Amino acid sequence: MAKTLKRLLALGAAAALLFALAACNGNKPPEPTDPETTEESTAEPDTIDVIVTGDGEPTTETSTEEPSQSETTTAEATTGAPKTKAEIVAYYNGAVTKLKADKPGYTMHDRTIIDKDKISSSSGLLNGAVRLVFPIIQNLFTKWSDDSVKAKGSDHDGFPPKGEIKPEWIKSASCTESSGNYRIKLVVVDENLPVLPESTANTIHGKVINRGVYDTHMVMDGVADIGMIDVTKFACKYTGCYIDATVNKTTGAITKVSTYTLANTDVEVKVLGGTMDVFVPLGNETEYFNFGK
Repeated sequence: MAKTLKRLLALGAAAALLFALAACNGNKPPEPTDPETTEESTAEPDTIDVIVTGDGEPTTETSTEEPSQSETTTAEATTGAPKTKAEIVAYYNGAVTKLKADKPGYTMHDRTIIDKDKISSSSGLLNGAVRLVFPIIQNLFTKWSDDSVKAKGSDHDGFPPKGEIKPEWIKSASCTESSGNYRIKLVVVDENLPVLPESTANTIHGKVINRGVYDTHMVMDGVADIGMIDVTKFACKYTGCYIDATVNKTTGAITKVSTYTLANTDVEVKVLGGTMDVFVPLGNETEYFNFGK
């Protein structure tokens, strides 16, 4: 009886951990669909392993070949739609610079994406029970969060990216033209984080997207709210994350942006003297819209 009670408490703690982690970043929609692409780089870098240094800049290790000069330098002004990865990245950077200077105001909301079929654990009880308890948790995150309005003229520095995107941080870039708009999609390189950084700004995904990216303070705050577990490991791999933006090709003004992040997390927790590992895919989708309204 005591052993069963401990298992049930462990299950509850694991479910609470899922709840806390999801609550850190927003609410499960269908997997976002990729936009149609016409121009995309063919070389895809390997996963980047990030080593956080004392100065806050991520140091990367990768086995990819040195990219060509045309992909790594900022593109000069071009006529027509940007074509190379460097040109597309530079074009989006320019559109964001204009947005932050014009401060038109916008509305945003987000939601958490969790695939219950991919959750796994060393606990057989958790693996079996998660499909029973997860729908209850999941119902709390199926809807978009309440709209948050950024007022015209206010500080727009939180809009992604926080700084300037570097071409080497992007796995592929595309630009399509339709109805007087350019649709820009930037897919971020995969990024392994064996250890969580102190700040999301110390990671590539934190610099490029920020939403749905974790740091030690965020996780520890969630754990503190639960009160009955101790997280001894929190590693994650960001994969398939992107920015999808629509820009008016005449004015250069951003009219809509959506971002998507997926953090495949490998978590080890101590509960009532026992240890349990849990693999959870934590996704986040954020939409920015109603610019200038």
